[in-house]
Amino acid sequence: MKTSPAAERPPAEGLVRALRQALRGAPAVAREAGFPRAWWRHLGEQGLLGLSFDLDGRGPRADWPTIARLAGGMARETGSLGLTLGWMLNEMLGRCVISGAGIESERVRALLRRMAAGQAIVGLAVSEPDAGAHPKRLRCSARREQDAQGERWLLDGSKSHVSNGPAADVFVVLAVTADDGPRKAFDAFLVEAGTPGLALQPSAGAGSGPISAPAAAVLAPLQHAGLQLDACAVPAACRLGPGGTAFDRIARPVRVVEDALLTSAVVGAMHAELDALARWLRPTQPAPALLRRLGALRLELDALQAVADQAARRLEAEGPGTGLAQFNAGSRRLLERWQAEFESLAATLDDLGDAIASLSRDIRCVLGIARSVGETRQLEAGQRMLLTEESDEVPA
Repeated sequence: MKTSPAAERPPAEGLVRALRQALRGAPAVAREAGFPRAWWRHLGEQGLLGLSFDLDGRGPRADWPTIARLAGGMARETGSLGLTLGWMLNEMLGRCVISGAGIESERVRALLRRMAAGQAIVGLAVSEPDAGAHPKRLRCSARREQDAQGERWLLDGSKSHVSNGPAADVFVVLAVTADDGPRKAFDAFLVEAGTPGLALQPSAGAGSGPISAPAAAVLAPLQHAGLQLDACAVPAACRLGPGGTAFDRIARPVRVVEDALLTSAVVGAMHAELDALARWLRPTQPAPALLRRLGALRLELDALQAVADQAARRLEAEGPGTGLAQFNAGSRRLLERWQAEFESLAATLDDLGDAIASLSRDIRCVLGIARSVGETRQLEAGQRMLLTEESDEVPA
């Protein structure tokens, strides 16, 4: 009897142990030194990249709950949300965008193999300056052209906030391919770094230094960049998936997938900052009141871990739908409250060191990502409550 893909996956516990061991033996990472290529290749050599990819037709080696557990473990072990987000992005783009595009081409298979081996870094370019990721305001365009070499697409426009932009070897670029109806049509294209007409630009707020300058910003060593595309030509084979469907097929679901996995990553980072605080407090003989506050934070993290696990299970079972998006919005509110309580406790202490301060800044940054989307979901939830015909009153 043929074994099912799920049955062939390594046990989650084994992957968690393998990741912990690999991280402890990995090359050192300097937060201010840019993307750590040697560290990345080390994870690839240990078989810990591309776990969610289907590279051989037998299915991925890890489902979403396992990926979420690994993200949380990485954040806690490294104390770095920047490294964890880079790893998560690799898994999401490989599974949801590149292998999920429905293209059986050697170009795509080769890229997935390079990503899994730590030999290629991919950036996702959706947002644009002064537009965010709102489909009505996106303007980067692609037009089809035929020449002596065959069919190709010419991309024009600007992109912003491309994660790992300075280090990326390949970009997935969303562009408008039709704008003559009630809704724009979008396509996604694989664009190799160094393609003529493609130029890196500093991200907003990145300062005036060069793109590759060392950064002491939040989420380092993860860096961001903008893209400028001027008649940037890509072969027709570099278009991903059915024409005109890229926004609904990529941009919307990837946001929900990222939010679901981020819950585990943030809980792992919260464990890391709480661990650091406990180490600082051990020699100080804290008062019982302080110990109760510390213990309360620890117990609440156990509850938040259950929330994170549920988000990952729902992602695996239901996919990135509206129900999960609403769950993610509620989860983020709980995480924000925990972080506020942690920072309130930490503010009463002196000389905690840079590690806790850096982690807290990173967590706050992640919790602020797409805040307007979460606020919209809160508004919608409130409106639905007022529109319902159900009543809590007990009949006489």
